[in-house]
Parts: sequence; structure tokens; C-alpha cells
Amino acid sequence: MYRPSEDTYFMEDILATYRGNIALEVGIGSGYLTRLLCSNFEFVVGTDIDVNSIMYAKNNTLANISNKLLVCSDLSLPLKCKFDLIINNPPYLPKDLDNFDDTTVYGGKKGIELTIRFLRSIQLQLSEMGKVVIMRSTLSDYRKMDDFIDKSFLNNKIIAKKTFFFESLEILELSGVKNSFTI
Repeated sequence: MYRPSEDTYFMEDILATYRGNIALEVGIGSGYLTRLLCSNFEFVVGTDIDVNSIMYAKNNTLANISNKLLVCSDLSLPLKCKFDLIINNPPYLPKDLDNFDDTTVYGGKKGIELTIRFLRSIQLQLSEMGKVVIMRSTLSDYRKMDDFIDKSFLNNKIIAKKTFFFESLEILELSGVKNSFTI
């Protein structure tokens, strides 16, 4: 289970400004960001592939919150509804797949494979005016990710950036799924 860290708190500051009817967090970890969404949205769905994360969030972080549904699933594949906001703080560090130790921080060989898989999976779940907010690291192959995003979304922008001595973290906002979205 991914516990709140610097990147979580960075994303929290940005997400505090978003409001709407229904939101989705894919990969809830401890449920920290899901709790924030529950304060700003009428209803929130949170998913995680790790049943321990779902149980922890249900029994601890989100125990007294009623406007949520937690689902143990791979990404958001079983969901068939539209969301005003979809967020993901994915594992974004590059790692050789032969030595793929911690799936909570390593997002594939180039650090973007899981994020691209996530972006492909949510294309039918984003409402017409909906937005996607994701985190990425400059240690990943972010240029290749930019190519994918440019081909897949009408609008994309970096809405926040935080630089550390070894990397920068960027939060992106995406909207407007293109008809030619590549699955």
C-alpha cells in the first residue's frame, strides 16, 4: 500500500480547488486523496488493485465518510459511469521490469507504462466536461508520455511543478478525449 508522501501532499494542494458531482481516484493507496475528494464532490469512487489498500481505507482513512464507494479492481475497468474528475498519482519511476520490486513507486521500464495504461482505460469514463489530473516525474520518459497525451486529449497542461535536487514532479490536467483515442 502506498502511504502519503511528498507527492501526495503536493497533489492534495492542487486537488483542493476541484469541485463537482462525481469523482474517481484510481489507485487509492491509503485513501488520503480520496478523503479530500469526498469533501469536494457529491460522490466519490475509489479503486485499487490491492485489497489491503481498500480495506485499510475503508476501516481507517474513510471509515466515517458515507459518500464513497471503494472497489478492488485493476484500474477502473469494471466501472461504467462518467466522472467529472478522474485522478491518479501513479507509480511513475522508471525501473527495469526484470527487477520490478515495489509496484507502488515503479511505473514500468520507462516509468510511464502504467500511466499510459491508466489513460487508455478511462477514455469512456470521462464526462464531456470532465478533467483528468495525474502526477508524473521528469525521471520518467515524459516526452513519450507527451506524445501519447497529444494524440489522445484535446487539452493538456502542466498545472503545477515542484523541483527537487534529483527530479521535478509535474501535475497535469487533461480534458477532451479525442475520437481517435488509441486503445
